[in-house]
Amino acid sequence: MTKRFKKILGISIVGALMIGGLVLALGTPFDHFLTHDDTKVSKNDQIVYLKKHEKEMTEGVMGWNYKIKSVEWEWDTIEVGQIGNGTPQGGGWLLTIGGSFNEIKKSTFTIGFDLKDGNSYPSINNFYQMQPFRVEGDLYE
Repeated sequence: MTKRFKKILGISIVGALMIGGLVLALGTPFDHFLTHDDTKVSKNDQIVYLKKHEKEMTEGVMGWNYKIKSVEWEWDTIEVGQIGNGTPQGGGWLLTIGGSFNEIKKSTFTIGFDLKDGNSYPSINNFYQMQPFRVEGDLYE
């Protein structure tokens, strides 16, 4: 090997090691895809999904009682939990969200969505009333 070839080879190896070190230190654009599991849905993803379908949820809730003219969702009330039914395998997973209606301060109601597991999206077409419409604890009829 010639002296020139050895110099070029040495500089190339040092350059490759420096680039490799930078990539490890700074990361690559593909790191998200390598480290993020897109099959698991986070609670934040579920909230974003529900906010995107807020209109359908509101229309469904208003259809349950003709006196309900507006719905105000309380996004911080979203809870995901496992349902117990007395068997070892449990009854499944549930996402609940509460809200108020008709701009009445002390009004409440809660709806629920069945989930495949705790890390899945709710079916927007399949939700039900968990707690009835109430104002200051009394049923709203």
